[in-house]
Amino acid sequence: MQTTVAAMTSQRKQAWARAAIAGLFVLVVLSLGLGARHADAAEPLVKPREIGRVTFAVAGDVIPHQAVVQSAAAAAQDQAAKTETAKTKTSAGPEAGAIDLHGGWDALFAGVADVFRQADFGFVNLETPVAPTASRGSKPFQFDAPIALLQSLKASGVKVVSFANNHVFDQGQAGFAETQQHLQEQGLLFVGAGASAQDAWKPLILEKNGIKIGWLGMTRWLNGHHNVEQQSEAHVAFLPYPGSGDEATGLSEAALLDTIKAARAQCDLLLISIHWGVEYAPEPLPHDIELAHKMLEAGAGAVIGHHPHVLQQIETYTTQDQRNTVIFFSLGNFLANQSRAYVDGLMPDKTGEPRDSIVAKFAVVRRDYGPGGIRVELSQVGILPVWIQNNHLGLKNGREKTPFIRPVLIDRELPRLETRLDELTRATAPLSPEQRQEWIQVSGQLDLLKHRRELLLGRTGDDYVVAPPNP
Repeated sequence: MQTTVAAMTSQRKQAWARAAIAGLFVLVVLSLGLGARHADAAEPLVKPREIGRVTFAVAGDVIPHQAVVQSAAAAAQDQAAKTETAKTKTSAGPEAGAIDLHGGWDALFAGVADVFRQADFGFVNLETPVAPTASRGSKPFQFDAPIALLQSLKASGVKVVSFANNHVFDQGQAGFAETQQHLQEQGLLFVGAGASAQDAWKPLILEKNGIKIGWLGMTRWLNGHHNVEQQSEAHVAFLPYPGSGDEATGLSEAALLDTIKAARAQCDLLLISIHWGVEYAPEPLPHDIELAHKMLEAGAGAVIGHHPHVLQQIETYTTQDQRNTVIFFSLGNFLANQSRAYVDGLMPDKTGEPRDSIVAKFAVVRRDYGPGGIRVELSQVGILPVWIQNNHLGLKNGREKTPFIRPVLIDRELPRLETRLDELTRATAPLSPEQRQEWIQVSGQLDLLKHRRELLLGRTGDDYVVAPPNP
């Protein structure tokens, strides 16, 4: 009997153990199920969703050297001759075949205009007064330009210009004020200058697709000129270098940073264009690098530099509040007559640098990060390598009769030249003297552009290069 009771007790203990194990298993399964249901109920990951975009195309210095003005006039004369020929052949009215080239300037921008037209806002540095009434004339280092230049910039897709540089007073205070009047009349927005000192430092506010972009412009050089003492008269936004002796006539660095903070409070993203640095220097000044970082930390989203007339480096910079920003220390010349005698392979590479240039592209994008909120950010920074064509040497030796100076997109020209060279190379019949001469010219131009592209990207880096748009 005792053995039977003991056996029954052992059986009960084993049953209880099995029941306990089963219960524990059920609890584990239920726990896992509840965990899965809790995970399913959690907020799904939200990918950033773009809800607005504004695009920009920005370029450097537009300088009306006398040869540039002559190039525009030659293009206008050529178009007038073509128009007259069309009228003669068709016996049509006086408007037959007429195309408004805005004094020939459109022909100078023709190779790059589509880049600006496809952007929401195109920008250049206008390194000249436009003051036909107050003009003191043009000569080396003293510029003036016709109103047709402004008309052409607008027709070519440029909507914003900087009028804060060392040449704004070339035609005196009257010419400075007159230029602003013509810019307004032609519908071109401008930064860095105003009808008063307060207006000169007031940000331009661009609004599109639900995004507000602010823009401040300024110069660090004035060629020995100064703003007038009366704050109520036309001023240029001037930020003198420390120790230049001009500190009393411009804004201090501390005041600038306060101005940037105030401007940033009025917009979603702030752009700054600045005329600074040393002419023909391949590197920015250490002080300007430091200043650029301070301006970005104060709230700017991008810094767009000009004045050295050569390309300088591009820097991406992450601010303390984790904004991704960019500095174009110098975009280089965009339309000018410098280095007109450069010959690739014969002269030092640096001699051609004033003809190297870029058009920089970027977007300002509004993104919805779901629980993370909405942010406005800089996006899709890219560059298009540019070379300023100039046939000065062809004119000098009599091979060419009509002057032309114009910026071209290198990555658009290279395929065209390669195609033509291939056509000439594959010709079955012996080349004519004219074709042989063309083969030499095309192959030389191809080598030139490849070489300049390599040098250009050696300065800026090739991480930013984008393909040119379809015209």
